Amino acid sequence: MTKIIAANWKQNGSLKLLIKLTRDIRTGINRLKKRPKTILFPPSIYLDPISKEIKKNKANNKNIQLGIQNISPYNNGAYTGEISIGMTNDFGCTYILIGHSERRHIFMESEKFISNKVSIAFQKNKKVILCVGETLKDYRSNNTKQVITRQINSALRESLQLIKKNKKNLVIAYEPVWAIGTGRSAKIQDIETTHTLIRKLLFKLINDTKSEIKILYGGSVSPQNAKEILDAENVDGALVGGASLSAKKFIEICRTI
Repeated sequence: MTKIIAANWKQNGSLKLLIKLTRDIRTGINRLKKRPKTILFPPSIYLDPISKEIKKNKANNKNIQLGIQNISPYNNGAYTGEISIGMTNDFGCTYILIGHSERRHIFMESEKFISNKVSIAFQKNKKVILCVGETLKDYRSNNTKQVITRQINSALRESLQLIKKNKKNLVIAYEPVWAIGTGRSAKIQDIETTHTLIRKLLFKLINDTKSEIKILYGGSVSPQNAKEILDAENVDGALVGGASLSAKKFIEICRTI
């Protein structure tokens, strides 16, 4: 089974830096004997040059794909500052990141708002990485199961029929909020427990009997902990934040699959 290693660059970098980073990652991936499916999520303003850089030597880079960090839940219209899903086609965006904790907690995106984004993505036949995860308060209160169940049910409920027809277009990323950018990864037992919960929820909601829907882990993934995490039960890949801003670290993570 091919693992997915996704790089979320968030609001970081410059045009020059990110083109070099893309080039270095592309070169590093080419040298690997076993290559993961790699998805790059640059800041939206740099989608065009990053797309062009990915396409260089395309025959050797079939596993490298482009994603967008956020989309509008609406089609074209009077929505200042937003990017419609139709606009992503101009840059060859394959994946859309939806529901990241920073969107939920910093920009106060509601579960209904996130559900609308999932719905419009599936209507347009896009691939979605849906992020879910609990806060430190939830974790300490043993509310992880309730939070994850609510987030998944809420995000997918309106799109179940479309998702059932295109299960491979959905990826779930479990990112405990308290582990993102802190250098503190979840314990392997906690990761396996939560990923198993997600797998059961997907079976119940979408009848995903063949485990077609991939489940990624994100939250301070590093070259030091990547192998143990990626070898864990029901972990199909990783969503990498800070470490993905270093081509060397990112390739080292990819090498552990």
